[in-house]
Amino acid sequence: MEQGIGTGRLGLGRVLSVGWREYCRHFRSILPIVLIVYIPINIGLSFVPVDALIEQHGLRGFRMYMKVVQLSEFLIGVLATLSIAKLVEAGFLGQSCTWRQAFHHAFSRWGTAIVSGMLGGVIVLGMFLLLIVPGIIWSLYYSFFLYVVALRGLSGKAALDYSKSLVKGQWWRVFGYLLVINVLGFLAGALLAVPFIFTPENRVLDILSDTLTDIVAALFLVMTVVFFLNSDAIRVRSEEPPALPESPEIPPEATPQA
Repeated sequence: MEQGIGTGRLGLGRVLSVGWREYCRHFRSILPIVLIVYIPINIGLSFVPVDALIEQHGLRGFRMYMKVVQLSEFLIGVLATLSIAKLVEAGFLGQSCTWRQAFHHAFSRWGTAIVSGMLGGVIVLGMFLLLIVPGIIWSLYYSFFLYVVALRGLSGKAALDYSKSLVKGQWWRVFGYLLVINVLGFLAGALLAVPFIFTPENRVLDILSDTLTDIVAALFLVMTVVFFLNSDAIRVRSEEPPALPESPEIPPEATPQA
């Protein structure tokens, strides 16, 4: 792996800068992945009568729409996450990986990712039913599980436990880093959507706006992948047994003279 990504814990600024560099480096591969995955999603969502839902059901209608968005992201959008994670790690390892190869890899891990996500969701829901705080803690424990599924060949509880092992011991650091990355992603998406507020109601423009937002959101996904890879490399190094000191060279005993 590239020198520096696993030699020590990256600061937040370094995670953001390396993420930006890798996003630019892989942009030609990231773009077709985002378009293939999210244009169908955005076309489908454009036919959801969100205005009618809100007018008829108020806040409940908006929540219904957001559940549809979340379900689409979970079932289909996960392909983009798996693909981009594969691209970024391959780049750090110095391996050649086209967007088609990354997409094929994502398909091979698609079912595993969904099953692992459902299992994690059940566990987190159980924690929330006990108390709010355990639910929050466990939801962060499992925040890396998709990257574990994509890059470490694990699934189900093993993938969730691996993610938990990365977060444990640096819970607040992970919370802070992911919070900043997500807030920056939200602000970037909101800023990008501002010009479309003044355009006439048009389904094509809505699809274009959502797709541009998804392309920009991939930047912050890459930053999260960089954070995962750094955390994972540090974990692996911490588990390596210390190198044994070299034994001093013992001179041969003098042969007694007759």
